[in-house]
Amino acid sequence: MASFGDLNCFVGIGRLTRDPELRYTPSGNAVCKFGLAINRSYKNQEGNNIEDTMFINVSVWGRQAEYCSQFLKKGRRIAVNGELRSNNWQDKDGNKRVTFEISARSIQFLDYLRDTDNVQGTTDEKNKVKKIGENSFAEEFQQEENQENIENSNEDDIPF
Repeated sequence: MASFGDLNCFVGIGRLTRDPELRYTPSGNAVCKFGLAINRSYKNQEGNNIEDTMFINVSVWGRQAEYCSQFLKKGRRIAVNGELRSNNWQDKDGNKRVTFEISARSIQFLDYLRDTDNVQGTTDEKNKVKKIGENSFAEEFQQEENQENIENSNEDDIPF
């Protein structure tokens, strides 16, 4: 009998419900947490249009966490790709509780950041804000990695 693996994949588009909170673990890893509101519209059995909003907690790790903290704010529209995680805990009355959140693998900014004058920093940093607003983090990291590989390449390292 064939065995199939499980799948835990979340993809969603929504708006931040609060400003991102950046923290660091004792080992120095960055983690950023924020809320995401995802709206959906549908018709009920009577034919009435129903608007429903789902609120989801999101956590982002590493360099993406620092970017999210720096460039996102409440109301910004983003796309999230990640996986669903559960946190089990006991409340002060001893009751078992479970909360769920999305552990993001990638975040993409969807609304263009028009007002870069509000971003503090040099012109290069402001241009990076524009760039991040237009590109996904995956593209940003790939471009930086390619640039580092070009800068660090040495003809002696070429295997042929």
